[in-house]
Formats: sequence, C-alpha cells, structure tokens
Amino acid sequence: MGQPKRHHWWPMTQSRYWTDADGLVRVTRADGTAFRTNPLNIGVESELYTRFLEDDRKDTAIETWFAEAIDGPATRMIDHLLDSSNVTRHSFRGNPQKAVTVRALGFRVNPYFDKIAIPPAIRRAVSEYIAALLVRHPRYLSRLIDFHRTDGLSRQSIRNRALDNMLHLFKVYAERISTSVFIVTRRIGSAEYLYSDGGVNVEEPWHTGNVIPFDIHAPVTPDIALQVLPVPLELPDDLTVAVISESTNQGVARQNRIALGGAIRFVFSKQVIPGQFIRRNFGKPAPKNIGHRIVDGHFEAWYDPTRQ
Repeated sequence: MGQPKRHHWWPMTQSRYWTDADGLVRVTRADGTAFRTNPLNIGVESELYTRFLEDDRKDTAIETWFAEAIDGPATRMIDHLLDSSNVTRHSFRGNPQKAVTVRALGFRVNPYFDKIAIPPAIRRAVSEYIAALLVRHPRYLSRLIDFHRTDGLSRQSIRNRALDNMLHLFKVYAERISTSVFIVTRRIGSAEYLYSDGGVNVEEPWHTGNVIPFDIHAPVTPDIALQVLPVPLELPDDLTVAVISESTNQGVARQNRIALGGAIRFVFSKQVIPGQFIRRNFGKPAPKNIGHRIVDGHFEAWYDPTRQ
C-alpha cells in the first residue's frame, strides 16, 4: 500500500456530514460567490505532515496515526452525539429575568433541559479529535514552523521540530479538554452550522489564574456544535454528561460569526448561505459580547448587548 500524500486537516469523517444529496459540499468565497465540490477536494494539502528525512526518504507516520487513532473513533463519537437515545430530559424552571437574556442570545427556553451521556471512551474521542483539529491545521503548523526558525538549521530540521511540537501541543490540549465542560448546541431552525477553512481557533497563550484558560467553539455537523469550557479543576462538575442547548436561527448565526471570523478563503456549508451574511462577517472577529468568570468558586456567564 502506498503512503498517503494528500493529508486532510479537515477529515472526511466529519466533512461528509456537510454533503448534499449529490454528495457535494458547498464552498462559499468571501465575496459570497460559491461552487460545489467533492469533500475529497477540500481541507486537504499535499504532504502536510510528512517528515523529510536526511536521506530524502519521506515519513508519513503522523498522517497514518491521525487517520487511525484520531479520525477513526471520530465517526463513533459523532454518531453518539447525534443519537437521541443517549439523551435524557429533566424538568426545569429557571429565573424569568435570565430567560429574557437567554432568548436574546438565540436560545430556546424550555420547561426542561436535556443532557447527553458522555462515557469515558466518547470523552476521550472528543478531546483528542478537537485537539487534533486545532493543531493539525495548516495555519497552526505554519505558526510552529515560524517559531522554530533558527539560524543554521535546515528547512527539514525546522519542519521536523515543528511537527514534534505539534504532537506535543496535541497532547497538552487533549489532556486539558478531557477535563473540560462540554456543551452541545443543537439547531432547531433552518440555519445550519458552518465550517470554515480557518478550522477551530483558540486564543494563545492561555489565560492564567483562577479563570477559564480558553474556550473553543467547534462545529461538529450542520446540526450540532460543541462548546468546550475548561473550568478550573477544583470546581466540581459532572463530566459524564453534557447539557444540550437549542439554538434558534439567531443563535446559530451568532455562533457562525465565530467560524466566519477565522475564515481565510472559504466557508463550507450543506445549503445555500445568504451572500450578504458571508460578505458582512467573513474574516471579521466575532464580537466578544458573551463572557465568563469564576466568582467565589462558581461559574458565571455575562452578556453585554452593546458589543455587537
């Protein structure tokens, strides 16, 4: 069997969920124009994770490892998150004043809340897959290559050091995500979650102190997205479940601005996306009008509607 040459930084195990009835993904440019293509042709670069050895041999073990250890379990992970039999419903009556804010953010307020079971194997698959989506992206790898540029080192040595660092950072992120709170957001309207060629983004360096070091918004399919909140470890949380929030079209659009904010050339969708929405938000950072903090050992979220 030949060694893989085309390395998918957005694995087809996930991108296939964005295919239409013809098996094609819609690709929209910054100007709102679009075309459709096979998922084989998107989220891919030639020899992205290939190590070039001193004797000119090529080592593609990293891509093989991604495909087997990370992308393989991802199918089971996504199927689990989409399976309604893993969801339990609980009665709930919230604060009416806070309900107003929740609706303003684009979430449905129900007299109940749903939780989805996250057994250890699924939590590990989620953690490793999200971490891999982050560090395996070409832009992230390019940053690592720039970081390792040192006088006297060959291009091969610099690239190989960057790949080593990528694997190290994968382990760091996977470990921290594995102890994080997961929130699943599920669309209930016609708007779908978008994925961009900017991949999954996170601010670095991490915030320090008794705060949440980072947070991640990761579209999983056009129907669901995952929010990762690594709260301080001393805060007790049930990591065997994840709360499900139902997003209206407004809420989905709010989250899509995160994906669009990191877009480089393209945004991917299953359906036609309004060109005006793409042009207005492509490459522009999403407003930071939702925040979170730790107060007296309790997690608090805030919303500033003036930051639009």
